[in-house]
Amino acid sequence: MKILLTGATGSVGSELGLRLARQGHVLHILARKPARHQGQLPFPARAFEWDALQGPPPAEAFRGVEAVVHLAGEAIAGGRWSAARKQAILDSRVIGTRNLVQGIARAVSEGEKIRVLASASAVGIYGDRGDERLDEDSAVDSGSPDRDAVGFLAHVCREWEKATAEGLPNSVRSVQVRVGLVLGLGGGTLEKLLPIFRKGLGGPLGGGSQWMSWIHIEDLAGIFEAAITDDRYSGAVNGTAPNPVTNREFTATLARVVGMPAVLPAPAPAIRIAVGGMGQAVLSSQRVMPARVQALGFQFRFLTLDQALSDLIPPGRDGRLRVRQWLPASLEQVFDFFSDARNLERITPPFLHFQITSMSTPEIGPGTLIDYKLRIRGVPVKWRTLIESWKPRTEFVDTQLRGPYSKWHHTHRFEPLAGGILIEDDVLYRLPLGWMGEVFAGALVDRDVQVIFDYRKQVIAGIFSPVPQSAAKGEA
Repeated sequence: MKILLTGATGSVGSELGLRLARQGHVLHILARKPARHQGQLPFPARAFEWDALQGPPPAEAFRGVEAVVHLAGEAIAGGRWSAARKQAILDSRVIGTRNLVQGIARAVSEGEKIRVLASASAVGIYGDRGDERLDEDSAVDSGSPDRDAVGFLAHVCREWEKATAEGLPNSVRSVQVRVGLVLGLGGGTLEKLLPIFRKGLGGPLGGGSQWMSWIHIEDLAGIFEAAITDDRYSGAVNGTAPNPVTNREFTATLARVVGMPAVLPAPAPAIRIAVGGMGQAVLSSQRVMPARVQALGFQFRFLTLDQALSDLIPPGRDGRLRVRQWLPASLEQVFDFFSDARNLERITPPFLHFQITSMSTPEIGPGTLIDYKLRIRGVPVKWRTLIESWKPRTEFVDTQLRGPYSKWHHTHRFEPLAGGILIEDDVLYRLPLGWMGEVFAGALVDRDVQVIFDYRKQVIAGIFSPVPQSAAKGEA
């Protein structure tokens, strides 16, 4: 099946796109600046330029498409809620969705066989409901958008869902996935919470009794896949795990997985001061159950919060970074490139002044020792790496024996996918000096590691997937 995806560069879009590509589907994506994302995604896709507020997507984007998944929208937690920001949040979802639906209607009128539109919504549509158990048959919050932050979010979701149906051809099935708190790597809630909890500074928000309806990102991607492949899915479905927890339970579970105490509550007034108008929404309660997807037989992989967090977070104070990237090259080309130590200098940012000084074997292999020197924020550092595991053309692991970290364990994985190769870097790292290192330098090091791998990703994309600018706009 050929599928058109918006929001492909976000964490959910990337996870879903990879899942669909592994199932053999072909992806088109819409993006404001396609060239920026060329070679950056973990799956192959043809990109088309689209400004969601300016009109329907280009007709070419719909050629041969059978399903559309709509995830794009201004980030809710991307900043304080000024009047302009609230308008941007609303417009990105409502105007953008209307324009997308217009594009679908036009494509269908021209003979395209689009069968389904699966669009994101959010559990905020239910408002603040305390301990009430909510499913898809529960009433939604019908309050004014000017009432408060909770009313505004409910209004956004109502208008968002309304926009998915207005003008949509009768032949196109419509599904609205009401998404809860998404737990995944590389952004979102955990990215904001982990640095706080690793320092032992976490705690309940407000009274801690408000319900949090969460879902592991893999299960959410599975629900979207089911929504476009299973004709029984229609209308609103809740994209949440079947076991919501209170904020107090969430805090205690996250602290236990991280291995640090969480005894510092954040009083409600302080939250409202810190995040402005969004504060009330942060403290609102939605105890949401995925009744429809369960009735349709969807199998959740992560049923409990402990299972979900333990899958994503390494034990103790280890930091974790996972980077995935699809390359239009052969397994031999890609693996040979990464198994040549000389290429390490090529893909390392210049500001690190990275230089290999010696290797224990002529070629990288099991047991190889590699010594190099670099500068971290101007400070000279010597580093020794051991190739701990070596599975040719599948995976290898390098681990630090001597260097700036108390732990550095880097797994390189290679997976044939859709005529190219998916590469994955999974890095576990820990700072020296225990909790003191985390408190005083944790956030800085996390940022540095991300910058290093962002640079690496860009260079690798340029080496393996250089594409003319015209192709990024759908002209080739």
